Amino acid sequence: MKKITRQILANSAASRFNLTYGSGVHDGVHPHSEKVPKLLALGPVPDADKVDEIIGNKSWTAVCKCDECNKHSDIVIRLGEEPDYESATAYVCAECLARAIDLCKGGTQ
Repeated sequence: MKKITRQILANSAASRFNLTYGSGVHDGVHPHSEKVPKLLALGPVPDADKVDEIIGNKSWTAVCKCDECNKHSDIVIRLGEEPDYESATAYVCAECLARAIDLCKGGTQ
């Protein structure tokens, strides 16, 4: 189980981006590799908007939609296995988690 927020994603963006683009591809330099030092220079708790600005899009700091209600939320909880090909992983927002707890307590939903 893991909490996912835009800030948490921004905090790990430099290391994730470095894993993807930090080294040369096929002995060459990847066009995005110059962004890695800029991301690292933002520090351990970077402003998510600055991360987006350096990368050029919001995909590295975007919180995914809830798998239950299909809505975007500021916080989701990742349940199940580490995300991977064919993993059993679900992302659930607080509202849907509360409904699930209500069901466990005998609610009528």
